[in-house]
Amino acid sequence: MADLPTLDFSKFTAGSHWEQVKLGKSLVDSFKNHGFVKLTNHGLPDETITELLNYSNKFFSLPADVKNEIVCHRGPHPQRGWSCVGSEQTAKLRKENLANRNADELTDEREHFDAGPLGDTQFPNLWPRDDALPGFRQFMETAYQSCQEVSLKIIAAVELGLDLEPGTLVERCCPAASEIRMNRYPPVSVERLADGRVKRTWPHTDFGIITLLFQDHVGGLELEDRTRPGTFVPVTPVKIGPGQKSEMVVNISDTFQRWTNAVIRAGLHQVSAPPAYKANTEGILPERHSCVFFFKASRDTSAGPLPQFVTEKHPALYDEITALEYQQRMTKELY
Repeated sequence: MADLPTLDFSKFTAGSHWEQVKLGKSLVDSFKNHGFVKLTNHGLPDETITELLNYSNKFFSLPADVKNEIVCHRGPHPQRGWSCVGSEQTAKLRKENLANRNADELTDEREHFDAGPLGDTQFPNLWPRDDALPGFRQFMETAYQSCQEVSLKIIAAVELGLDLEPGTLVERCCPAASEIRMNRYPPVSVERLADGRVKRTWPHTDFGIITLLFQDHVGGLELEDRTRPGTFVPVTPVKIGPGQKSEMVVNISDTFQRWTNAVIRAGLHQVSAPPAYKANTEGILPERHSCVFFFKASRDTSAGPLPQFVTEKHPALYDEITALEYQQRMTKELY
């Protein structure tokens, strides 16, 4: 299992200034060393996380004709609505995944639902009919707002940990352009995954600033061990039960790597067979659900390196484009 630091985020939201600084520094250290961290007392109620996973089950259980009414149209734009199994091909995001193979043959065994900011007129959200899934839209919009608020606090803590002026990063995240996603990984045979052309999700990094992740008990999320590049280790699934406080998994994403000029690198990760099935040569992997919040910069904000991270000895490594242009560039690669 990945030996990720687990930090008590209430030290930032309710602690003394000294505790806030210490938490910020620990957060930055974990992101530098792993690209990931686990947070407790993060501000999202356990009931919200449980309901996210419950609604994930309900949504993906809808009849195909209902989901097809809100199908996501493939293309270089933020994703909205339902994407069927195999729509995304995360293998295309990294040349290391291809290894002289035909990229179109490398698929993801996963379907997903995506929604963006409330009232988005540039890229409108697509919701299932109220009579098909009562309460879904209202709950998801509330969860979106809660995740956005928590993400802004995490970024404020990172500012402190990096000795940046307050607001340096937070101001680049408003107005909201983040996205919330539900993933369903259908049951799949061990043999199908073993042939090398299918993964639940291929090794990749996310496009935004940070990603908040909640997974069910099944497991399968793996992150790259930076002491052994190319080696992936499991991340223990979130467990929520009576008397337990949930852990939130947070990873650094591409835009943050670009802002810091690679001082802090995005966390490379994949979804593979759960640890209990790793040694199996046959059988069926169980269905898996996860919910993620892709916290992103406002669309017109620069995704180029910040001047605080560019020096004569460490010149800019990335081009000057907006956050939306970067997302469109990368989303185009997925199809």
